Amino acid sequence: MKVAMCVSEAVPFAKTGGLADVAGALPAALRKKDVDVFVIMPGYKSIFEINYPMQLVSAGVKLQMNDSCSIEFDLYKTTLNNVDFYFIRNDSLFGRANLYGTSQGDYTDNNLRFGFFSKAIFKALELISAIPDIIHLHDHHFGLAALLLHDIKKHDKATPYKDTKTVFTIHNIAYQGVYGSETLQLCGLSRKYFTEEGLEFYGNVNFMKAGIVYSNKITTVSPTYAREILTARYGYRLENVLKSRVKDLSGIINGIDYSVWDPASDKAIFANYGLNDLTGKKKCKDSLISWAFGQANNNDIQGRFDKSVKYGKLDKPLIGMVSRLSEQKGIDLITNGMESIMKNDLYFVILGTGDEKYHNILLEMQARHKDRFNLTIGYSDKLSREIYSGSDIFLMPSNYEPCGLGQLISLKYGTIPVVRNTGGLADTIIDIKNAVNINNGGQGFKFNEYDTEAFYKALKTALDFYDDKGSWSKIVENGMTSDFSWDYSAGKYKELYDSIGH
Repeated sequence: MKVAMCVSEAVPFAKTGGLADVAGALPAALRKKDVDVFVIMPGYKSIFEINYPMQLVSAGVKLQMNDSCSIEFDLYKTTLNNVDFYFIRNDSLFGRANLYGTSQGDYTDNNLRFGFFSKAIFKALELISAIPDIIHLHDHHFGLAALLLHDIKKHDKATPYKDTKTVFTIHNIAYQGVYGSETLQLCGLSRKYFTEEGLEFYGNVNFMKAGIVYSNKITTVSPTYAREILTARYGYRLENVLKSRVKDLSGIINGIDYSVWDPASDKAIFANYGLNDLTGKKKCKDSLISWAFGQANNNDIQGRFDKSVKYGKLDKPLIGMVSRLSEQKGIDLITNGMESIMKNDLYFVILGTGDEKYHNILLEMQARHKDRFNLTIGYSDKLSREIYSGSDIFLMPSNYEPCGLGQLISLKYGTIPVVRNTGGLADTIIDIKNAVNINNGGQGFKFNEYDTEAFYKALKTALDFYDDKGSWSKIVENGMTSDFSWDYSAGKYKELYDSIGH
C-alpha cells in the first residue's frame, strides 16, 4: 500500500497549529504498520533557512496552470524517521515570512498558491515515479487535488492514476479556502465544475467543498466532531454537503507522539518525573510559581526558569492554560468568569495570543490580580511545557474542538483537564462527578452548555476534588496512564486505506 500524504505543514519543518503535529507524527506511525507512506508539502522559505540535509530531485520543472500561464518549481527531498518528505519549491509563492498570511489577513493569492500546489502534486509524483494507491489530502489547502484527480480520470482512461483513490481529512471545517470564481480560470478548470453539486459555494469556489465532494473517503479528527459537522451549528454551511456523503465520513482521533511529550525525558521542563515518583512535578510547580509570582519574574522566556525560588504554598492549586486567545477556544468564558475564579485560593497562568480584545481584558485582570494571575501574550514552546508540567489543572473550555492536543499532553504530564464536552474533548476525557467515576478511569472534568456558569461549575468540581489528596492522586494516575499514542490512530487509517485501496 503506497500512500502520498499531502499537507501544508508538518513538524519539524513548518508549523502554525495542530495539523503540523499530526503530519509530523502520523507518517512514521503508518510506516510501523507497513504502509509505504511519503509526504509532499510546500517548500517554504523557513525550511531552507534551517539547512535540513536536502537532495535536489529535479530543477526548473514547468507546470501549466492554464492556457496562458505556467509556473516553474524545484523538487527537493529529505528523510526523517524513515519517511521521505518532498518539498515543492517556488520562492515567489512560498518564499514568504509566513505560511498563510500576515496579521492583516490571508495572502490574497492563496487561491493561486494552493491551486498551484494541488496541480504540482501530480507532476511531483511522476518525477519520483511513485503512483500511489492513496492520495491523502489534509484540510482545504489541497482539497482541489481531489477534483483534479477526478478530472484526470474522466479525460484519460489510460492514466497511471486510474486506480488511485483519495482520502480527505478535515482538521477544522471553519477554514475552507473560499475564493472568487476567477479561481477556475486561474487553475485551468472547466466551468462545468462550478455547480451546486461541484465546488460552487454561494457564488465562490470552495476548496474544502471540492475535497468533500470528489474524495473517495472523508475523515475528520474525532468521532464526535464527525457527527457535529453534520449540524448547522458546527458545519459552517457545508453540513448538507457532508450529509450527502455521510456513508463515506468517519472520525479518527488524533494521537500524540510520546517521544516528544513525556515528562520523564522532556529537556525543556524544570525537573523530570514519572508516575512512580512525582517529586519532579512538585519542583516544576514550585519553579513556575516562583517565576510567575516571585522576585525571579522577568521577561526572558528562555532564561526565567534558571533556578527555583521557594515561593507561595504548593498545596494551593495552580491552573494553567496554553491556547489561542479566541472565542473558539472559550476565552470569553474565562474572562466572564475571572472574578469568580480568582475568589478561590489558587494561582492561574495563561500563555497565548489571539484577539486584541481579549489581550486587553486579560492584561487588565492581571493588573488587578498580579499576585496570583500571570499572562504571557505570545508563544514559547519552553513556557508551554513548563505550564503543562507545573500546573495541577489545565483549561480547555472550547466552543468547538475538532480533536485537541492540549488535553492529551496535559494528561501525560499529570495535569488534569477541565473541558467542554465537544469534539475530541468529548472523545478523550472521561468525566468525573463522583468517586465511582474515578474508579472507572475518570481523568478530567466536563461541562456541556457553552456558558460561563456551566464552565465555572466544572472548574469548581475539579478544585473540590483537588482538596481530597487521595482522590486527586488517583485522578493523576488515571491521566498519566491514558494511552493516546499514534499506534491506535495509524491502525484506523490503515484499515481505511485497505478498504478502498485495492
